[in-house]
Parts: sequence; C-alpha cells; structure tokens
Amino acid sequence: MVEEGKHIFDRFVNPDKGIIGKTVSTEREPHTSADFWFWLAKQEKDIQIGDMVCARSVNDEDLTFGLVIEMRSITDVASFLTDFLSHDAGDPKIIPPTDIAEVVVIRASIIKNYSEKTRPIGRSYVHFPSEPGIQFAIGMVDKDGKPLYHGITAGIFENGDGIKCPIEIDEKFLVGPEGAHFNVSGISGLASKTSSLLFLLKSLQTHAHKKLGYILINVKSKDLLYLDKPNPQLKENEWSLESYKKMKIPAKEFDNLRVFAPAARNKVRGKQISKSLRTDGQVETFSFALPDIKYDIPSLFSEEDWDDKMEGVWHTIMEVIDQKPIVDFVGLLKYLNDEMSALARNQDQMNWRGHHRATFGKMVNRLRTFVERFAGVMATAGISPSDIPLDQLKPGHIFVIDIQMEGEAAQKFIFSRVMRKVRRILEGIEKTAEPLDGIVLVIDELNKFGPAGASRSPLKHDLIDITARGRSLGLVLFGAEQFASAVDMQIIDNCASSFIGRTETGELGNSRYSQFSNEIKAKILQLPQGRMLLKQSKFTQPLFIRFPYPPCMAGEQYKE
Repeated sequence: MVEEGKHIFDRFVNPDKGIIGKTVSTEREPHTSADFWFWLAKQEKDIQIGDMVCARSVNDEDLTFGLVIEMRSITDVASFLTDFLSHDAGDPKIIPPTDIAEVVVIRASIIKNYSEKTRPIGRSYVHFPSEPGIQFAIGMVDKDGKPLYHGITAGIFENGDGIKCPIEIDEKFLVGPEGAHFNVSGISGLASKTSSLLFLLKSLQTHAHKKLGYILINVKSKDLLYLDKPNPQLKENEWSLESYKKMKIPAKEFDNLRVFAPAARNKVRGKQISKSLRTDGQVETFSFALPDIKYDIPSLFSEEDWDDKMEGVWHTIMEVIDQKPIVDFVGLLKYLNDEMSALARNQDQMNWRGHHRATFGKMVNRLRTFVERFAGVMATAGISPSDIPLDQLKPGHIFVIDIQMEGEAAQKFIFSRVMRKVRRILEGIEKTAEPLDGIVLVIDELNKFGPAGASRSPLKHDLIDITARGRSLGLVLFGAEQFASAVDMQIIDNCASSFIGRTETGELGNSRYSQFSNEIKAKILQLPQGRMLLKQSKFTQPLFIRFPYPPCMAGEQYKE
C-alpha cells in the first residue's frame, strides 16, 4: 500500500509547494466523514476560501481531497482587553514585549478520497493538488488519468498555488440525456451573466459530440445582436487568449448567425423593416398568421384574466377557426362581433356554445385589443405573414430572435410560439434541413417567463415541463436572471448545472443558498466580473471558476 501511496502522491499532489499544513481532530472540532480541519504552515500565504487541498495520510495509505470552506485566525490572547493593555493601554504603535502566538485553522469539505472509504481521515499532511489531482477529485478522470466522460469546458479553476485547471462538465449532464439545462444568476451589470452564457455556448459549439442547434431569445437592448462581430476586449486580454488555447476553443466570433425580429408597421422603399436595434440590414422579419398561432394565443392573456372558464371558451373558438376556416385575425374578429351582436339581440340567451355569455364577452373584448397591441407580431392589415423559419436550423447554427422592443405580453407570446414549434421539430412532426440531436434554447430574464410563486400561466407550465422532461426530446434550456429565488423552484431545481455570480446579501439569505458556508457566501458577495461559482450535479462540491471574455462583441459596443 505504501508503494501505491507514493505513486498517487507523485501524480496527484503539487510537489513544488510541499506541505502547507497538517490535519488535527480536536475535541471541539472533530473530523467527520464530510470534512476535516488542519492548521496552516506559518509561511503559507496563498490559500483562500474556495481553494482545493489534499490531505495525504502520514503512512501514505490514502489521499483525501477537500474544498476550503472556512478559515479562522486564532491567537493566545485571552481577550480584547488583554491585548489593549499590552499596548500600553491603547497605543497601537507599541510593540508588546512578547510575540503573540497565532495560527490559521482551516475547515475543508471533503470532495473525494482515493480509497473511496466513507470515514473520517486520520493525521495527514496537507498539500495543494496537481492538475491531474484536481481532475480526479471532481470526477473528470479515473485513478490512471483516463477521462471518465466527454467534457464541455465551463471555465478555469485557479488554485491558491497558481495551478490553472480547465473544468469540464459531462456533455450528457449538460445537454442530456442523463441530465440537462443550465442556469446563471447574479446582479445585473456586475455578474457577467450574458458573457458567461456566450462563452459556454462557444465551448459547447466547439466540443459537443451532439448535433445541436441554438435559439437565443434577446430581451435586453443589443445584448445578443452582434454575435458575428469580434470582441476587441479579447485581443487585449492576455489571460483570456491563453485560456482559450488551454481549453482548445477558438477565440473567434460566432459563424452561421441569423437574426429575426417582429415586423414594424412601416416599410422603406416597399421593404418590410423590423422592430430591432440592429439596423444594418441583417435582420429578417417575422409576423405570425392566425392558424399558426392559435395554440399560443393564451400566453397573451394576463394571469388574472386566464382561468378554466376562459380556457374553455378559447378551445371552442379554436374549433371554429378550423371549421370555418378563418385564416386571419380580422376574419376572426368579424365572426366574433357577429356572434356578440346575436347575443345582444337575444337577452334571454345566457350561453354561447355552452359558455356563459359574460365569459364569452370578456374573451371577445380581450381579443379586440390584441389587434392594436400586437400589430407586427400578428399579421394584420399591411403586414404579410411570415413565420420564423426554425425548420431551416442546422447543427452548429444560431438563430437570435430579437423581441426586446416588444412589451412583456408579446415577448411571452413569441417565446411560447417558438417553444411549441421547437417541440414539434424534436418530436419529428416538423422536419429540419439537417437532422438535429437537440436544440439549446437560451433566454435571459427567466423570471419573466417562469416566475416563482403560485401564479399560473400556460408558458410557466411549459417551462416546468421542459426542465422536467425536455432532455428526453433533446430540448435544453439555458436561462439567466438576477435572482434565482424569483424563478419557479421546479425550473431552477431541474437545472443540472448553474453559475452563481456576484449576488446581493438579501438573495443569499434565501433558503436556496443554505448549503453554502458563511465564508462561501461572503466570497460570492465580492466576486469580480469573470468569476462564478459553478454547481454541477455530478460534482460533490461547487467550484469557483473564471472564464475568459466571450469571443463576440457586446451589443452596446457596436457602432453602425
């Protein structure tokens, strides 16, 4: 066993740093099967919260990896008053006649041990792990260093000793079928949510074995409108360029990009223009015909308006649309107005096709407002219908659907329409130009579409269903929001991977963050841009990682 112990010590421990501390189990802080304590060598100054360490037993029988989650500085000073008096009753410039004994004590949460035993560790020397040691600890490789899965790089783990290790997520747990879905949260403007998503998409596009198409929903300004333009910040950042090489990802803007936006009412020289902040002529317009969106109309209603009675009326109206048939919204309103007039002439008639006349009247009144409120999104007078050609999506291609100039109700409606058509494609009901193994659907401001609480909406139900069962179809959701607590718990909990960026104190007080120590939370409060806490269902502990600048330009930087 000693010979094997020396072997794993050579491969999994950083020999350049040497021993940085020694474990100790005390009466008040005993070792458990979940964590261990060690005191830090006096000369060691580099270690911090979130670093990875490994404890090598003194007889070389085992190696245990842990994540630093708590640090304490302990002295032999009995009280503040004792120290105050030793400084000549309060002169901080005074040097006391005797040195104060001080020790830094660290608690590490166990990630993995070499022997795979579930028991407290004994007396051990503490080291920084090598890069292969880090990879073994989180389950990327086996004891011989062979990869255990096909990985998608999520960023770089930088340990206290300076080792930089790319962290890879199992493709099967990122885009299915074993697990799926990704979420990123953090303070707007400080957490780099969009940048982290774009980097991850570039990594996925580069390394994925699956044939994936990508649909990005742009709901904020120009965030996702210029993915085909190079990022000037990247060229000036040496760390980012080196990281792209280390992760074997090309530091190049996205190819095969198409941008779509709703049609505007006006035309220029007979050509339909779009409701988009990108005005270089590269945006394609869309406007939905009634038969194509009849199943999506419910998403236009407010949560207060939509209930079982309204849903029943709408199902009857859909039957009428198919039977007549009614081909556009103007024709539908003409039919409904005629039905309302008939009801007005017969005051004794309390029902319309089995529904109370008041509920039917409420439905008609809401539909009348839609023509004006959602002109452009719906094909009405002067705007020809043209659907988003999702059937033309190919492996590796990106469709950006720009809806940031629409109101919240229209955004939800378009998103609902896109999701329904994506499902039909993945179920084989509609065909694409080339076969796809899956589609990654990216949406910012996820709290708009799947808010927390008991509120009910067809769109929220669809999002919950996607995260619960979408991976079996190949439908994967990548979402982002400021506060994870603002999104329905079922959606967040079904995401196998997540990034947590810089977050406010109030949010960290939510029960969703209860598994983190106070020190981990304090670090999340101070995370700079470009750094995230990565949680992944296959990792036993979360990791602080760093990611490079995205390869494409932030929308606000582009000057047309």
